[in-house]
Amino acid sequence: MESENRGSEILAVTWTLTGLAAVSLVVRIVWKLRSKKKLWWDDHICSLSWFVLKTSIFIVTIATSKGLGEHVQAIPEDNLPAIGLLGNFIGTLSILASVWSKTSFALTLLRLLSGRWTKDLLWLGVATIHVFLIVNALFMWIRCSPAAKTWDTYMEGTCWDNQVYPQYAMFAAGYSAAVDFILALLPLALFHQLQMMQRKEKLGTSLAIIVALVSGTTAIMKTTVISGLTSSDFTFTTAPLIYYATAESALTIIAACILSLATLSRSKIQPENSVAGDNNKSLENQSQTSENIPLGAASASTTASGGQSAPSSSSRQGQENNSGVVRDAVVEGGGGGDRGQPGGQEERERERRNRCWYKLPPDTNAWPGVLM
Repeated sequence: MESENRGSEILAVTWTLTGLAAVSLVVRIVWKLRSKKKLWWDDHICSLSWFVLKTSIFIVTIATSKGLGEHVQAIPEDNLPAIGLLGNFIGTLSILASVWSKTSFALTLLRLLSGRWTKDLLWLGVATIHVFLIVNALFMWIRCSPAAKTWDTYMEGTCWDNQVYPQYAMFAAGYSAAVDFILALLPLALFHQLQMMQRKEKLGTSLAIIVALVSGTTAIMKTTVISGLTSSDFTFTTAPLIYYATAESALTIIAACILSLATLSRSKIQPENSVAGDNNKSLENQSQTSENIPLGAASASTTASGGQSAPSSSSRQGQENNSGVVRDAVVEGGGGGDRGQPGGQEERERERRNRCWYKLPPDTNAWPGVLM
């Protein structure tokens, strides 16, 4: 058999991808700290995901020194159990890196998107991917009895059917790819929900979507090479699986960092009606405060500013009983020839406060504060 060694190729691909993810993460953290923003859960989980990914690549480096990437026939027999054990650690850590990178991306979207259905969809994706992929990592260790037989095929014991674990691993990888595409497409809602979106924010969000779509594509490619786990030449055939698993996690980390940087000044995107509703609540509170003033006192100040005599205390009771008529009369008086006088302007302001929320012009200067 022709001698081949994919070890150097494995190291070049995995370390390059991990390095790119590290650069993205460092830029994200430093830029946030320089902008005097506090680190949130999505930042910490993204950092944890990269740390787990880096640890798995360290183990890959050790495994290649023992023969990973070469054909089984070219590897000393004593090294095979060690490569198998290291392979279990590599698989478990790559699964955790994938899960937590997607969780970080989803948490960033939760801070940006509004709408009940989007939040429910994100939480459902986060919960289910944890269940399916962590079960996948667990199966890697318990598919044989005793567990040591999973990495030492020469040990006596029993294992599941040779196709059970690969089939479940393909299902989990396919579900992971589906979540990648959902996370990639949800940021499209930002273009509809943002009232004020600068060019650089649109460019950054678009780039994050593209990188996330590429990550989903690598997850699909990963499902096509999982069958290499059952090959008798597993030390050679699992090399593409390592490529795609590393690429999926690294690209998701990069996409999450790009999205976080692109929307650094935003914390929660609200539709226009929501912002108008918030403005209406503020105006409604002001209106209620002004309505708590006795009607007679308000009428007195209005008539005094208009040049008329203030009503006496004996007529105050009658004014309270006919508050609706007096209020309409005052508004009409303010809308007539006295518009230039302070009293008429005050009543026009009160009338504006009592207008329905959907009749209020949108306040494009209002934006929710950053919840950092």
